[in-house]
Amino acid sequence: MTVHNVEIQKLTQLTFDRLHEVGLSKEVAQEVADVLVHADSRGVHSHGVMRVEHYCKRIAEGGLNIDAKMAIEKVSPCVSILDSDDGMGHSALIAATNEAMSLAKENALGFVSVKNTSHCGALSYFAKMATDQNLIAIVMTQTDTCVAPHGGAKPFLGTNPIAFGFPVLNSEPMIVDMATSATAFGKLLLAKENNTPLGPGLAIDKDGYETQDPHAVATLLPFGGHKGSGIALAIDALTGILMGANFSNHVHRMYDDYDKMRKLCSLVIVIDPSKFGGHAFSGMMAQMIKELHEVPPAPGVEKVIAPNEPQVEYLKQCEINGIPVDSGSYDFLSTQQRMELS
Repeated sequence: MTVHNVEIQKLTQLTFDRLHEVGLSKEVAQEVADVLVHADSRGVHSHGVMRVEHYCKRIAEGGLNIDAKMAIEKVSPCVSILDSDDGMGHSALIAATNEAMSLAKENALGFVSVKNTSHCGALSYFAKMATDQNLIAIVMTQTDTCVAPHGGAKPFLGTNPIAFGFPVLNSEPMIVDMATSATAFGKLLLAKENNTPLGPGLAIDKDGYETQDPHAVATLLPFGGHKGSGIALAIDALTGILMGANFSNHVHRMYDDYDKMRKLCSLVIVIDPSKFGGHAFSGMMAQMIKELHEVPPAPGVEKVIAPNEPQVEYLKQCEINGIPVDSGSYDFLSTQQRMELS
């Protein structure tokens, strides 16, 4: 497979241009491009520009509202509900995070539920928005089902990801961003595209047997057995059910029903640590990570590292060498390919 190394700013511009062409406003196209390239520049290619073609198809078939008018309803001093109006999930989560940060700065806590939204990309982007302002973030979203519950042979759970963000004094934030499935669905898509096997314990076939063949996968497995299964259920409860919306197999599928609005729900929680006793939270986080690094590594491990450190290192390499982009995604974004398609 051919890979193009694309400078970060150029990839952002290509992505913006493609999204603006299909009808997104300049502001929304820029927000979506920023979120996607954030993922690619940190090695999370399953949530990067490979998704642009999907968004364009859904827009063309009417499954996304390019003229969405988001509305925020304030429920209490700490709680708001954001109606995304079936627009781009990336923009909805940016708006929800800004609202949650505003509430937290005033009241110590900001809790913003998002309804009538769509796929929003890597949650780490929104967590970092908060940590950049010395705030703590918890972000979660529901997805359509592609994960078997613990002990099940058919899908009932979404990958239902969750992210945590913590500011660290004089350092990059500690961000934990993970799907509750044993692997992200986007990574399955990449494995199919590249014809590479999955790791063990990640997926099962149509008969319920474990498989590493990405083309034989019928459903993914939850991480940690009953633990991941339980957390996925909890995220569905805190997003879709809390908003009286869809859950589990009632959620419209991402790679199907292209003419239907997906009506997803998400949740952003932001905490202002300065309101909790006046201690230097980010300084204590720096101490915790320093002591984490001092833990003796297990055999075959070079060093114990904190969450987000591999992503930060990947970003540094991308700033020097560009972001590796597969030829299919690059061709779809490039001007020449668009001229050929037209």
